[in-house]
Formats: sequence, C-alpha cells, structure tokens
Amino acid sequence: MSSREVKPRPAAVVPSCPLDGEARAVVLLDSEQRVVYVNPPAKEALDRMGIENPRTLWDLPAELQPAIQASRPPLDSPSEKTGLADGLWGVYLPVRELDPDWLRSMVEAEQMAAVGQLAATVAQEIGGPNTSIQVAVDHLIDGCGPEDAEKKRTLEQLLNQTERITRLTRQLIALADPGYSRLEAVDLNEIADSACELMKRSFEERGVTCSWDLDGPPVKALADRNHLLQAVVNLLFNARAALQSWQGERRVNIRSESNGDRVYLHVEDSGPGIPPDDLSRIFLPFVSTTGGTGMGLFLTRQILVEQRGGIKVKSPNTMGGATFTVHLEKATDE
Repeated sequence: MSSREVKPRPAAVVPSCPLDGEARAVVLLDSEQRVVYVNPPAKEALDRMGIENPRTLWDLPAELQPAIQASRPPLDSPSEKTGLADGLWGVYLPVRELDPDWLRSMVEAEQMAAVGQLAATVAQEIGGPNTSIQVAVDHLIDGCGPEDAEKKRTLEQLLNQTERITRLTRQLIALADPGYSRLEAVDLNEIADSACELMKRSFEERGVTCSWDLDGPPVKALADRNHLLQAVVNLLFNARAALQSWQGERRVNIRSESNGDRVYLHVEDSGPGIPPDDLSRIFLPFVSTTGGTGMGLFLTRQILVEQRGGIKVKSPNTMGGATFTVHLEKATDE
C-alpha cells in the first residue's frame, strides 16, 4: 500500500499527553502517517490556513510534508516522548513561516524594496524640471495685468497641477526612505484612539460620524508607534475621501481584535465601497478610487509590511462601504 493510500481513522485521544500545555504548535502521527493528535496552537494555526481536522500527513500543508516525513524516526527506534505510545512521533509546525499573512508580507517587503529604489529615481527625475516649471509659471502670473484675467486663471490651473506633482514626488521620496522602524509592544487601542482624535475635527466638518469598538483589555502589537499611527491616520483619510461626496450615511467605525499570535485593526466606512475590478489593485501605486494621487494606500501598505504586518480590503461590508484590516504580530510578554 502506498503512503497516499493510507486509510484515515478517527483521531485518537492521547491520554495525559505531556504536550497538552505546549505553547508551540505540535502534531503527532502514528507509524502509518495518520494524525492522532493536534494540540490547540496547531489546531488554531491549521484552521487559519483552511485545514480542519487533518486525518493523515497528506492533509497537512504541502510545504510541510517532506520535512515531516524526514523527521520520522526509524521503526525500531523507541519513542523519545515520555508517556507517548510506541510508534508515535511528534513534529513542531513552523507556524509563522506558514501563516498566509506572514508569507504575503515577506513577498510584499521584497516588492516594496524594489519599488522604493525605482521611486527614488523617478522623484529625482521629476523634481528638477517640475521646480523650473513652477518658477516660470509663478513669474508669468506675476506679469499678468487686469486685462489678462483668463490667461491668469489658466496659469493658476497649471500651477495647481505642478503643486500636485510636487506632493507626489514627496510621497515617492517617503516611499524610498520611510525611516527606520523601531518595533516594540504598543497598544493598538491607544493608537486607534489617537488617530480618531487627530481626525475628529476634520470628520465633524464633513458630517462624518466616527465610532469605535475596541477590545476591553489593551491589544498589544509589535510595531513602531509613530509609523503605525501614520498608517491608521492614512486609512481614516482614505475613509473620509470615500465619504466626501457620498449622499448616504457618513460613518466610520474602528474595531480592534486579538486572535492567536496576531492582532487586527478594522477601519470600516459606510460609503460607496470599492468596485470589484479595483479590489485586486487598490494597493498599487497611482491607483485611486477617490480622486487622489493613488499613493496613500500604497505607502500605508509599505509602512505595515516593514513592521512585519500587512493590510487587506473587503468590499462591500455590513455598512455597504469598504473595510481595511491591518494585521500585525501580537506582542509577547517576553
């Protein structure tokens, strides 16, 4: 019988297993490569990967299967785990390396580094000529008389566009060198509260109601406080822009959540949402659904990736708009 033809059996209960209280993710298999025990951290990690109640080795993530097979002790080797039946062997799952969010953040980090180098070059090439254009247009505006009202309006429109280019080059420079992130344990709830306070007046002026549903105890994340605050404020600016011309209810809600070894911050709005065709490219540079430069969400993602986190988007949400979810590593007490 080949290894892939192993008949599954109901998961066995390992009595008084010394791994019940193990903090790491552990899976035990028997001599026929059937899964007989999964401890709580392993179950939680596998659930996040979409794997529920694995019965055999082949139900586990494909990336793990060769390593698990290689770790199997010889058939005549006694079990090294006191209290375990002969023929069983255990493996520690490298949970973080298999976490889809973590894997995605590593890929994005490499992408951001490449884009950052390109951004620095583009900013330098744009900055010089754009400054010369602004100086020339300013000079022409100063030379306009009362009879040149139409000409002056056209030049002022041109100047506004050059100023927009200036803002864009500054964003590109920030992308190329966002500054060093000092990761430490920060309270995600405190960050959310500070971001809301900064945006309070801006929201009120536009008739936007901001509410929050934050976990009772502090939700500790491993992050750089200032950079994370910048990222959350960027998301609130994005929500404000989505609601700017919205005729329906204008509401933003912030929720925090702690789950396993990760923490989450959800920023929800009641606006028009994001068209399905834009969902897959909303974090790309120069893509905007609100009329901006298209760099805000791109820079926000970079900030989070550099803190070993990331961001997702869902639209529509329960309010009809979009939900941006920040995920970060949970800070430990160590």
